[in-house]
Amino acid sequence: MGQGVAEAERERELSKQALAAHVTALDARVRAELDWRARLRRDGLRYAIIGVAALAVTVSVVVLRSRRRRPEPAPLTVTSLDDIAAQLEEIRDELARRRKQSEPLWQRLAVRAATTAAAAGGNAVARRVMESFGAGVPGPGEESGGG
Repeated sequence: MGQGVAEAERERELSKQALAAHVTALDARVRAELDWRARLRRDGLRYAIIGVAALAVTVSVVVLRSRRRRPEPAPLTVTSLDDIAAQLEEIRDELARRRKQSEPLWQRLAVRAATTAAAAGGNAVARRVMESFGAGVPGPGEESGGG
């Protein structure tokens, strides 16, 4: 009978060791699945491809939506000084509308610079047109009256 007990204890010990090895392997597998660094090393390329694709889709959607919102500007046709004045007035109105919206500082500065450039350009164009008609247009600081 002592031999049967010894054999049962030996089988029990072998089962215990096999179960411990199985638990150790299962523990290592769970730790490997939960280790984000190892997972990143293993699947990093896949994550990078997915990230680049998501970024490309997002940028495409933003660009397409911004293009769809903005109508194409009508081609400018200038035939007279009245047309130039009307177009400058339209530009001023558009800039005033944009200025009323809450925009970041850099955008407001850009609009202000564009307004100044448009006014200076309009002034220069009007001056050249008037000079081409032969009317003497006084320059800045000159008096317009004849003496």
